Amino acid sequence: MSNITIRGYCDTPSVAPGEVITFHVSSDLPGQYEAKLVRLIHGDTNPRGPGFKEILLDSTIDGTYPATNQRTQSGGFIEISDPSASLAPDGDFGVQLFLWSTTPSKHRQGVLARWTDDDHRGWALTVDDGHLTFTVGDGTQQSSVRSDMPLFAEAWYAVTASFDATRSVLSLRQSPVVNRVNSIFGPVFPIKSSFAGEVHDAAPPAPAEAPVLIAGLAESAPDHGRTWVKDHFNGKVDSPRIFGRILTESDHSSLIDDRPSSGALLAHWSFAEGIGIGGIPTDRVGDVSGHGRHGRCVNQPDRAMTGWNWKGKEENFVHAPEEYGAIWFHEDSLDDCRWKPAFSLTIPEELRSGVYAVKVSQLGGEDYIPFFVTPARGTATAKILLLFPTCSYMAYANGQIMQNADAGQAVAGHVPVLDERDIELHERYKEYGLSTYDYHVDGRGVGYSTWRRPILNMRPTHRQEFGSLWQFPADLHLVDWLETHGYDYDVATDHDLCREGADLLGRYNVVMTGSHAEYSTWEMEDAWEDYLSAGGRGMYLGSNALYWIISMHPEKPWLLEVRKGETGAKAWQARPGELYHSTSGERGGLWRNRARAPQKIWGTGFTSFGFDHSGYFVPMPDSKDAEVSWIFEGFAEDERIGDFGLVGGGAAGYELDRYDLSLGTPPNTRLLASSYGHSENYTVVPEDMMFPHPGLNGGESSLVRADITYFSTANGGAMFSSSSISWLGSLSWNDHENNVSQMMHNVLRQFEKDEPAPTV
Repeated sequence: MSNITIRGYCDTPSVAPGEVITFHVSSDLPGQYEAKLVRLIHGDTNPRGPGFKEILLDSTIDGTYPATNQRTQSGGFIEISDPSASLAPDGDFGVQLFLWSTTPSKHRQGVLARWTDDDHRGWALTVDDGHLTFTVGDGTQQSSVRSDMPLFAEAWYAVTASFDATRSVLSLRQSPVVNRVNSIFGPVFPIKSSFAGEVHDAAPPAPAEAPVLIAGLAESAPDHGRTWVKDHFNGKVDSPRIFGRILTESDHSSLIDDRPSSGALLAHWSFAEGIGIGGIPTDRVGDVSGHGRHGRCVNQPDRAMTGWNWKGKEENFVHAPEEYGAIWFHEDSLDDCRWKPAFSLTIPEELRSGVYAVKVSQLGGEDYIPFFVTPARGTATAKILLLFPTCSYMAYANGQIMQNADAGQAVAGHVPVLDERDIELHERYKEYGLSTYDYHVDGRGVGYSTWRRPILNMRPTHRQEFGSLWQFPADLHLVDWLETHGYDYDVATDHDLCREGADLLGRYNVVMTGSHAEYSTWEMEDAWEDYLSAGGRGMYLGSNALYWIISMHPEKPWLLEVRKGETGAKAWQARPGELYHSTSGERGGLWRNRARAPQKIWGTGFTSFGFDHSGYFVPMPDSKDAEVSWIFEGFAEDERIGDFGLVGGGAAGYELDRYDLSLGTPPNTRLLASSYGHSENYTVVPEDMMFPHPGLNGGESSLVRADITYFSTANGGAMFSSSSISWLGSLSWNDHENNVSQMMHNVLRQFEKDEPAPTV
């Protein structure tokens, strides 16, 4: 196992001929590195398969480049530019806000400040080792007033702090404002956590050459226009205000009574300002004082969060924005590494659609930066489209389930199998960002994921923590099969589907999925339904697709949001009142709970999962119908299907989908085969458990199975579903001479024809 010394990312998942894609690279070593364009064919290094395959290509980016180490600013915060120093008053001033800390005892955390830490200039409201502290500094000395009452975690407080320039006095007040629902405990707990105190002979604050920051402290004055932020606050902040006067006990009482003072108000940032029917899909933070001192969020802190005055009777922030005035900040959030560009590639007109990567290498270290080339926008160059689930790649990006999740190993039924990428992610997780299967350091599930970072588990040879393939490397099994058998095909991504909808799919006779298209937007679901209804043909070649609801950030299309809640196979659950997406205003959770169960599109939907080994399929009575005999051309009577493979040893495994008329499987669907051979590690998904009881595991429950299905649609359309994540891993077995490959040929050759699909 070697160290990761070079890594990179690109600015967009897909690009078309004539368009430009930009790459960002960082190295831990001095000197130069080499860049080379490659076409990716197969990533699985399992010795029973065809092995790693790439094609080296000549391009304008080939060559050597100076190696630089690029720093990543992680952690969510708000930055307010103040070039006129209006928020660095030279006389009396005060600040007010509501605060809900998740890690009060962790370390010093900046809450609201105009402060440079290298020279101790300015003012700062912080949480220091569990205690609220207000500090001023003139560059040579600093003074602080510190609460002697520690903050309770996840409890709301009203906070008022002031500097009296005439008397050289610092004052600080904190009062819990706990109601029945807004905090970890309710009114039955007699919380004693109020404080009021002051410090005399305080040095007047000198202006700090830094912006005002919410949820962090500036390391120093800006470097080439950029402020580096440290000591991030973990928790929520609501309604921060700055005043050009002393704030009194009366002002503090008015804040608690929700009658905040307004005299000499310099700034009031309302985090609910801008909430509309489409959520609050912006980084802008509005100053509602009338002075126009607006801020911007950095690294996507959680918006549309319940505030200090949430009453618990309205759960949709769009309907009660006044109760959703909080933003939840995390020290380990990330929306963009913001590295300097290393080089850019203009896609040549003659470059065929496919899966590509830039390979960067230096002194034995290397990284592959994958991307997808589509045909020219609005065109198709083949009858077959392979749609890559880039939204699902992002949801799992840099996940550390087996390392960090308490139940990760039990869920997988496998001991962790880690490589250098996993170790790198564990040691430097803040620099790489987290997946939506991880938790922030303060315990909140990760709800946003970004493309713009090195995604180490989206590399062609990566093996998931349970020792096999997952997501992108697994989908290269299908690329290799198409290439080996000479099929002409185009590729596109979820991101393209979000932009173009059914128009994209409609250019093709048949659209093939990858192995695990779990995450989708409303628009993606519409596109599939419209395409199939209009006569399109689909080949669903995985499991657990169209499962979780996601939204793409309208201003940052490289960022997605998911909020998991109430049911489903999930790593975390949204807190009460926080299930609606900030980026769209729509309800999160499962599509099934919004009347869009995947059975209505694929014919099958998620039913079970297990990762110890994969099973096989046995033909069902419908397989003998003359209408579907073409699917079984070349098969022996009652032949087992896929009792072999590179992923778990079989074609039916890891995650499984089932036929279910009660959830919307079209009534004309033919149940062609069902799977067997699943261990007790496979269990029924939570949404199908009304009451937990024995008998819900593999070998016990009839719901633990994968079903191969076929149905026809109006206008000559059809859908074939294999309903298993491990299906694609069986294609290359025995040099592609096997019945999984044969069934794929039978279906694809029929679906790509310029004629209606067979009707059932």
